[in-house]
Amino acid sequence: MAFTIRQLQFFVAVAEQGTVSGAAQNLSISQSSVTEAIKELESDLGVELFERHPRGLNITHKGHQFLRHATKILADVSDARRSFSSDQAVAGGRLQLGVTSLVAGYVLSDLLARYRRAYPGVEVSAIEDNGDYLEHLLVGGKLDIAVMVTSNLRDRTALQSEILEVSAYRLWIPLSHRLASADIISIGDIASEPLIMLTVDEIEENTGKLLSAIGARPCRPGPPAAS
Repeated sequence: MAFTIRQLQFFVAVAEQGTVSGAAQNLSISQSSVTEAIKELESDLGVELFERHPRGLNITHKGHQFLRHATKILADVSDARRSFSSDQAVAGGRLQLGVTSLVAGYVLSDLLARYRRAYPGVEVSAIEDNGDYLEHLLVGGKLDIAVMVTSNLRDRTALQSEILEVSAYRLWIPLSHRLASADIISIGDIASEPLIMLTVDEIEENTGKLLSAIGARPCRPGPPAAS
């Protein structure tokens, strides 16, 4: 049996909320409906999308991979519906958009292109700043929407978020590196390695959290030795 749009919606909601109860509340349906939809989706795909634990769910690696497809499918369906909407031609107004520098460089152009195709009459005004400030503007009503990394939101209760893109951590090493031929590389394997790291948005903070979880910390180069 092929999966349904409804199952995709339930799956994305659970991935965003981290719990079946949170997804059910967000969707205004019963928890049993969400649980059954996820089980059917996993059975259809033949993979485990979530790891179950007493406090909720953790999305698996396969789940992250499928989440990218699911969000794109739902976005395409939404675009298709809007393209036949009688309100499209008369939609107008102004959208105040906030974006972080990292997101602006990777996904903003595609999102804006899709939005302008759907709502050509809406004037979009964008500002670029860090996530903390954009969150402050959102809570204060100064922005309509922001595209940013959601993993470090400070006030989740005051904001509604939706996952548009999931980007996994990737390790880049030289072909001559001792780990280049390894089948599996753990965080512990690279904890003591010199690290070149982006410091825009929350990348540095997230990487620090990842390393501190295993009791490691990134090494910073010291001042040059005096000659």
